[in-house]
Amino acid sequence: KMKKIATILYRLFTFLLFMLGSVYLYAQDPHFSQFYSSPLTLNPAMTGVFSGETRLAMTYRNQWRTVSTPFTTATVACDFQLLNDKIGNDLFGIGFVGMVDQSNNQGLKANFISVSTAYNKSIDLEGYHKIGVGFQASWATKKADYSRFVFSRQFTPMGFDPSLPTGEPTSGFTINYLDVAAGFLYSGMNSANVQWYLGGSYYHLNKPNEAISTEQNRLAPRMSVHSGFNFPFAEQNRIYLSALYMNSMITEEFLFGTVFEKSIPNIEYETSLYTGLYYRPNDAVIPYIGIGTTKMQLGLSYDINISSLKTATQSRGGFEISLQTNLSRDPERNKIPKCYNKF
Repeated sequence: KMKKIATILYRLFTFLLFMLGSVYLYAQDPHFSQFYSSPLTLNPAMTGVFSGETRLAMTYRNQWRTVSTPFTTATVACDFQLLNDKIGNDLFGIGFVGMVDQSNNQGLKANFISVSTAYNKSIDLEGYHKIGVGFQASWATKKADYSRFVFSRQFTPMGFDPSLPTGEPTSGFTINYLDVAAGFLYSGMNSANVQWYLGGSYYHLNKPNEAISTEQNRLAPRMSVHSGFNFPFAEQNRIYLSALYMNSMITEEFLFGTVFEKSIPNIEYETSLYTGLYYRPNDAVIPYIGIGTTKMQLGLSYDINISSLKTATQSRGGFEISLQTNLSRDPERNKIPKCYNKF
């Protein structure tokens, strides 16, 4: 009898922990620790701001494997610079993003398709200082499959019985809505090759309704402020500092850190190695490693959990991998250097 009670209590605790995690993630937008590697989900004003003419960016995140079925988020984005021969040192970009987010034993799924555009105006003759604005429109589809959830009615004195009815009137739901975002960006650089930027974005401008009934359940706006500063160090090496603050009126996040770039000489392609460390207060320590050339950059990071969930997660958090590819017909004509707004 005591063994059965212990089993029920353990399953109940697991169920409560799982549901707490569900509420937390469903109440916020998908996010990445490598926020700098997913610019079009961070700030629409960063569309087209890169060294090259075409950029392809992919990011994949997998987290909380020890608590439940892993929560996964993946994006694929592509943006272009347009009218480069007609607008001087200005940048005009258009981009497309696809994102998939799955959580709660894949019971909650969200798909997003976005289109963004931005214009960054040069405010100096050399084109190293720019002020830009951007806009983004997204079509969101969110689905819930109750068969993948655990409900309190399925717990009995004899243990958990998944064959019992959930008590819900439907097997799930699907909602669709249009979402609108806007952002601004200032980027600068001096003659000593020191570079910096400051940006902000505001998502859910139209406060889309996520209600599954006739009631209103408006999505709270999400505000982000992000900045970066980098400078050369010991000849061709470079140090990057960057930070991100997000507030959705429901959740709040602050993330900051540094990356060191080490150039590797005497090889056919200009190659760099990256090592860094980021910190999300009261949540995670995030080591980062990467490798890059003039055309691509591959990054790996891992969230080491230090929050109150670290016992359940065994200090394991989220694994993240990112890949960016920048293409240009003539690298000599790139409007901005490769270190511009990189981290």
